[in-house]
Amino acid sequence: MFGDYIDVYDLTRAVEDGATVPVHFESRLVKVAFAGDVTEEQIDASADELTVGLDDTDRDRIEKSVAVVNAVYGAPARLHKLAADLVEHWESRREQMAKFVGSDDNPTAPGKALIVCATREICANLYDEIVALRPDWHSGEISSGRIKVVYSGTAADQPPIDRHVRRDSANAAIKKRLKDIDDELEIVIVKDMLLTGFDAPPLHTLYLDRPLKGALLMQALARVNRTFRGKRDGLLVAYAPVADNLAEALAEYTATDQETKPLGRPIEESVDAVKNLLTVLVNMLHGFDWRSRLRSATGPRGYIEAVLATVNYLRDPKLPENRVPEGDETLAARFRKFSSQLSRAWAICGTHPDLGGLAADAKFFEEVRVYMAKFDAEDRQARGLAVPEDVRRALRQLMAASVESGEVLDIYDAAGIPRPSLTELNAEFLARAEHAKNPNLAIEALRKLINEEARKVARHNLVRQRAFSQRLQELMNKYTNSQLTSAEVIAALVEVAQEVQAEGDRGRRFDPPLDWHELAFYDAVAQNESAVTEQGDDVLAQIARELVAVMRRDVRTDWRVRADVKAKLRSQIKRLLTRYKYPPDRQAGAIKLVLEQMEAIAPTMAA
Repeated sequence: MFGDYIDVYDLTRAVEDGATVPVHFESRLVKVAFAGDVTEEQIDASADELTVGLDDTDRDRIEKSVAVVNAVYGAPARLHKLAADLVEHWESRREQMAKFVGSDDNPTAPGKALIVCATREICANLYDEIVALRPDWHSGEISSGRIKVVYSGTAADQPPIDRHVRRDSANAAIKKRLKDIDDELEIVIVKDMLLTGFDAPPLHTLYLDRPLKGALLMQALARVNRTFRGKRDGLLVAYAPVADNLAEALAEYTATDQETKPLGRPIEESVDAVKNLLTVLVNMLHGFDWRSRLRSATGPRGYIEAVLATVNYLRDPKLPENRVPEGDETLAARFRKFSSQLSRAWAICGTHPDLGGLAADAKFFEEVRVYMAKFDAEDRQARGLAVPEDVRRALRQLMAASVESGEVLDIYDAAGIPRPSLTELNAEFLARAEHAKNPNLAIEALRKLINEEARKVARHNLVRQRAFSQRLQELMNKYTNSQLTSAEVIAALVEVAQEVQAEGDRGRRFDPPLDWHELAFYDAVAQNESAVTEQGDDVLAQIARELVAVMRRDVRTDWRVRADVKAKLRSQIKRLLTRYKYPPDRQAGAIKLVLEQMEAIAPTMAA
């Protein structure tokens, strides 16, 4: 009557827009043993009735259904097996997901999981089985413990159900904890509660031991499709048979949703992706025998040294794969891209039995990815660039792993050289650096040292900061483009280091000497070569002294946010430059730079 829809915003588009994440489906059926004359059809019928909820008019019928389900899904042997598998799966899943949902303050935050059981009695008994395996997860306090059970009940409920019947306010407190990524609560077991109308973005895994159907199944899946930090996927782990139910439920959605399966995407797709990605990464390393280094590695440190040797190879600017036209991806960039995809896919399906023999390779490539992120971050920081969130996540992962293992390896260890001071950058150090076991990392280590020291000695001097940073970047670019050999770039870096070392004494050559405030303003006005030629160092030094005096007169005024005061300062600076016959055509640039320098040192003067 009204024609076709003008537009349909379906689940697929929500994923494409980043409003939600796809949810993958993993079947881990724990077989049931049918007792007595109970049939599979009776189980299905009983499960259907449980989705209706308790109804006083049909209480006898519902109680019989509960008894049937408890006898089969809640059989002690089955729950024992279910608990063991669930704990093993979660401990793997939580480790992988911490990479994506952790924070700087809490890098090991694992996110949250929901377990859905068929009856309240099964919820209570499964809790007992889990805490028997992991006693430290239990707590009798509402505000603590890593696992809780939430369902409704009354004072008439009997054991074991009554142990988890609480006031609404207590259940609300648990729900609040489930939404808090930094709270230690990780798992909540439910029957009906939280399956609809409850949003907890840190939730990423749904363990389903109840054959839900239709809208309730799809709503339950939506508990784990909310976006959160680096979370890119949710996961449904089905211990009950729901594959057919999922297909039937999806049939009610758009044709695009049925094809792309934004909810219930088969985990086998991720398994295939992992295998393909591992093949790609192995082929990228065809010129480097990383496996032999792994075989000869002894202990955690030996393993990390094998990782760092691989990083050194991938970042080698002399490799043809890293000498590509502008806009093309280098070998290092391609490895980062595909190893990141592997990390995401492994978090979804790493526990799949088909991947057991590939776990060692996946772990190694993940370590390489994380250490590459560390050096990438240091490179970006040295150039004054922001560090992307995916790199920050990898750094948090490395930090957490270092704390846990006790193995803290900095870039100097990685390069195979001791951390020097600037005074130790002599001929002996040059020789050691040139013959380091990982020369590319040795160059990066030296650049890192110089950059750190330059920031210290010129921390409030914008001109010198930029000059040192630019020189270091130019050297690294020449090395990357093979315009300098390893020996040449190391020698050039040492020259820069010697300049940095002498920076603290530079003001002494003036009479009277310039302090570091005055020196910063001298550098600002001396940027103009014609001014240096026409005025000379002594005049520019006197301008710098008077600029400091101008600042000190207004030291208590926050002129950075007062437009009127800032305008007055600009006028004073212009009059000062004019009085000393500073080249008029260069005054605008000098004033701008002087004001920037004033903003940089204002907090130190006010302190």
